[in-house]
Amino acid sequence: MNMLLHHVLCLILHVVSSSQYGTETIETLMPNVKVVKVELRSFTETQVPLLCGDSYQDTEVIWMKDSEREGQGNQIQVKVEEMMGANYSCHNAAGDYLNHTLVLVQDIPSPNRTRRVLEKSHDADEDEYIRCLAKNYNGTFHCFWKKTTYRTSAVVALVQVGQFSGRNFSCSVHSDGAGLTCEDLDSCSFAEEVSRIDLTIYFRSNYLLEDYTVTPFYIREIVETDKIHITKVEGNTFQWGYPATWSLPCSYYPLTFQVKVVHARESCDSEKQVLLKETKETKFTVTHSSKRYRFCLRAKDELVDRPWCQWTDYEVKHQHKKH
Repeated sequence: MNMLLHHVLCLILHVVSSSQYGTETIETLMPNVKVVKVELRSFTETQVPLLCGDSYQDTEVIWMKDSEREGQGNQIQVKVEEMMGANYSCHNAAGDYLNHTLVLVQDIPSPNRTRRVLEKSHDADEDEYIRCLAKNYNGTFHCFWKKTTYRTSAVVALVQVGQFSGRNFSCSVHSDGAGLTCEDLDSCSFAEEVSRIDLTIYFRSNYLLEDYTVTPFYIREIVETDKIHITKVEGNTFQWGYPATWSLPCSYYPLTFQVKVVHARESCDSEKQVLLKETKETKFTVTHSSKRYRFCLRAKDELVDRPWCQWTDYEVKHQHKKH
């Protein structure tokens, strides 16, 4: 099942603090995490200041990097080269752990910036890497992405959602690491949305950090119904119901259904249809004379202009009666 993302917070300030070092900017993304923002095409190295803690001013502090001694003192400078960040931990003279700082490197936005973690959606009209959809109007939405071949081990480091809209969300990353689900904790499905949802997801691959921002959206702009399940077939009569995930009552959230009949060897996407009709009913009788055909069914919100859901199909194979 879903793993709760510990660093999912709404209303997080993107930059807690920052410092300028030449052409590089060093920012504190969240507690114990510093980000060196650079142009990776030209970046070679920079110095990053580390602080073990204000309470350790009079303590003998030893810094470690990957089990090797890095320096001594409550405050030190460490060298970061190219994408070679690291996890630095500080200890007292007895070797007891005191604190740590994770240093990541991020390529700053530029026209020629290369994205390394996620693949661009193949069917996207714009520069889209993350696709979000909602199965109803209850305030919950789901987002999906695909990692590049060389960054399959990348993980979500931070999710910022509702930062500018003031809405309160709780998010969890899917167990396969290829998506997340967010729930609006203050949502009322009958209330009109007054602000779009803003969403930025930070991915970490080793010590590289990349952020992806989704174009702000209303739930109504990403609603897509689940596939329809045909519940009963008697002869040429088909019956179905609303998806279990759809908002209730149905009278307030009506669906329109599209019925399509094609030859048995054709798919539902075929343009060689025998019949194509829209209906608001949940029952339909096919008057097609063929003994074999494919019955296709899909739905969409009747009141909001959204794409149809995926087809559900049923192949009819009537037997010839023996005389």
